[in-house]
Amino acid sequence: MLLTRRACYGLLAVQHLAEHAGEGSFTANGLAEFYGLPHEALAKILQRLATAGVLMSHHGIKGGYTLARDPRYISVFDVIKASEGPRRSDIHHGERRRHLESVPGYHQLRMVHQVVADMLRELTIEDCYNLCS
Repeated sequence: MLLTRRACYGLLAVQHLAEHAGEGSFTANGLAEFYGLPHEALAKILQRLATAGVLMSHHGIKGGYTLARDPRYISVFDVIKASEGPRRSDIHHGERRRHLESVPGYHQLRMVHQVVADMLRELTIEDCYNLCS
């Protein structure tokens, strides 16, 4: 599974907030500057993470973002999924899926995808912090 730019930005931001928990909230602009990321892209991702309940958004002079829950209870999968945003619905989705299911190797690839997704559901932000420190 390849991580998209959005997923990487989301994981960076959530990891940063986990590492600096208790230091107050962080703005999208501050995080973007710190990591050299595009401000608008990161701001959208942070909003998605807040909507998904991964982050809390704080308004006002000392506003910004903090984690909504303990990093032990935030899975890497949740961050990736929320960072990506909603998938576009496609009228031909069912037709395309039936076609893909007939492609040799499709079911094996789906099994691999499921194993990776399950592992990412088990891996928490705290686990990542402990691995990297």
